[in-house]
Amino acid sequence: MAWSTSYFLEFIIKRPFFYFLNMSIRVFLYCAAALLTGSCKDKITEPPNIIFIMMDDLGYGQFGIHNKSLTTEEFDPYFVGLVQEHERYNPEQALDFSKRAMPTINKLGEEGIVFTRAFTSSSLCAPSRLGIATGILQNRMGVYLNIDCEQLGLAPDSHLAEMIKAQGYATAHIGKWHIGRRNDQMIIDALKTHGIPDTLSYNQMRKDFPEVFKDLFDRGYYGSVIDRHNPLQNGFDYYFGYNNWASQFYNSTLVWENYKHAGRQKGYNTDVFTDTALAFIQKQVVMRKPFYVQLHFHAVHDSLQPKAPDKYFNEFDSDSYDLNNFYAHVYGVDQNIKRILEYLKKSNIYENTILVFTSDNGAQAGGPSVLPGNAPFSGHKGTYYQGGIRVPLLIHWPTGIKRAFSSEMLVSTMDILPTIVEATGATVPDHLDGKSLLSFIAGRSGEAVRDHLVWAGLHSRAWGFLLNKSSKSRGAERNFAPPAWVVIKGDYMLRFTGTIEPDLYTDVPGGTLPELRLFRIGSDPAELIDISSEFPSKVDELINIFKRESNDFKPPVVWEKSKWEELITGKL
Repeated sequence: MAWSTSYFLEFIIKRPFFYFLNMSIRVFLYCAAALLTGSCKDKITEPPNIIFIMMDDLGYGQFGIHNKSLTTEEFDPYFVGLVQEHERYNPEQALDFSKRAMPTINKLGEEGIVFTRAFTSSSLCAPSRLGIATGILQNRMGVYLNIDCEQLGLAPDSHLAEMIKAQGYATAHIGKWHIGRRNDQMIIDALKTHGIPDTLSYNQMRKDFPEVFKDLFDRGYYGSVIDRHNPLQNGFDYYFGYNNWASQFYNSTLVWENYKHAGRQKGYNTDVFTDTALAFIQKQVVMRKPFYVQLHFHAVHDSLQPKAPDKYFNEFDSDSYDLNNFYAHVYGVDQNIKRILEYLKKSNIYENTILVFTSDNGAQAGGPSVLPGNAPFSGHKGTYYQGGIRVPLLIHWPTGIKRAFSSEMLVSTMDILPTIVEATGATVPDHLDGKSLLSFIAGRSGEAVRDHLVWAGLHSRAWGFLLNKSSKSRGAERNFAPPAWVVIKGDYMLRFTGTIEPDLYTDVPGGTLPELRLFRIGSDPAELIDISSEFPSKVDELINIFKRESNDFKPPVVWEKSKWEELITGKL
């Protein structure tokens, strides 16, 4: 039986060896296929290049694409009150800045697909990033908090970048990693060098031996990662980044290149990371090899106080340093994305490059992390209100996306890598929680990829403006905060919140017992009206979904087990 050219080519290009061949040999294979099948009408299909850009703590309301119809009346009133009391800017200025801080991304949104109901798998960065990397809900690994992930790290062969690399792609991770253990051998070696007992902890060293602590910090301990959790052993050919929750915008000593400490960073890290990404991309273009680059910026995680370079800062002219500086950091990311796009166009690979843009969780929202925050949603990073977990998600691909639009389909950042895996020609594993969106974005299917999403973790006010309602400091509050789980299905969101101890929060001084609240989030995005008493059958339905999904949730690696047990049993 004769094969069609398209079938023959599909068979050939899905072989791993295809991607190691140069362009002339690929063209030869295509022509041979055309001659053998008697057809010369099909165009050769090159594998797409892929760039996955993630910002840190960028809120839904700080992403200008979402704000065309947003009004200041939809801002969180408590957050607005704090701004009016302590800051020198008004909500209208913040809304305006959010709309014009990302002109490049706004244009990509007009040409691509914007998912307006996109969620992360956690309200905290390390668990969220582990879910993204593996396509698996990290609770199934016993990860609920940053410290769980920092202790456990990646399991062998679990990062989906390995499947991308196996397809012949050159792969690089640049920027924040934060899904591995730090190299504690560095502490042991430093203690031995200075004749200090090796039972001393890092924090004890900081107090008792500040000079040793500073030396270890300057040599990159806080950004280090053990070899088995290094990107180079998890699907990447090149690594330039840091394994920590944040890095300094300037003069960072946290960055490592492959297995070596990169010394003290020169320049502004958004620019530096982009320079590094471009150098890697340029090398692959010369070699005519498809590439997959993860460019995960530090911006806009705290500390946000360092001033962005003037070329970004001078674009904003309010009386508030914090407002100007926040959106200058955002604008810096946007302009660096513009640099990448300009190079792609110059190299004639723009049309067949997939660009994914998202954030790892909701905005911290408070102080230097400014309005609109996560508007129109309540809460912020660390909480299981929508503001903690609902994020921007944009996919741009001129060759593959035939029609630009916004989608309200329920999607997760766990879907990003499965989509990319399928786009490279590989088969997406069946066991993942993440789903490939490739058929949807290519216009081949309009069906929803899932029925519901679930979350479980710490419901903490430590990472944003709600901390002002706590009697505890930021460092202490998270040790007392309640656990929570959430189920979203259709227009409904059910949240279980565990026991709140007396005197923890000023708005509930007597504390509260565990409770369930149901919201219709389409008409009530800020979760103001509990309708659980009106829809008991819907409550039961969503409870049963959580029970089913949480059957294989492992106990936490580090988090207090009693909190987890309250979350899993869900006793009211």
